[in-house]
Amino acid sequence: MSDTQPKRKVGNTANSRPLRDLLLLMPHLPVREKSAIDYASADPDLLVDIARHADTTLRTVHLGMAAIGELLVTVSPEVGTGEFPANSIEAIGWLLAELGDLAATAHLLVAGCQRYTSDYAPRRAKHIPPARP
Repeated sequence: MSDTQPKRKVGNTANSRPLRDLLLLMPHLPVREKSAIDYASADPDLLVDIARHADTTLRTVHLGMAAIGELLVTVSPEVGTGEFPANSIEAIGWLLAELGDLAATAHLLVAGCQRYTSDYAPRRAKHIPPARP
């Protein structure tokens, strides 16, 4: 795992949006009683795609949270003087809490998917279309 994310192309080229793709693949997962994901009966290609998108999302969230932390350190003198509003700091705190929960959930998804696909080696991967929002 590297410390940097791949460069995203901008303009008319396709952008990689792992969180969006992860969210749109989630409806394809079968669930058991009490809303537990049924990894054993899920399509292995779906699990591989979900694990890939969840892992990229996890790395993106971690790098983003670190960057926000660096920014907060940089602006910390301005918070005491009132140049940087306290309610902005509170909002950033709530954002970081949500991002932490997202990262933890992405980690659980990666682990669950990889548990059921560790020995999966298809000759050709099948494309799972994302759900439509």
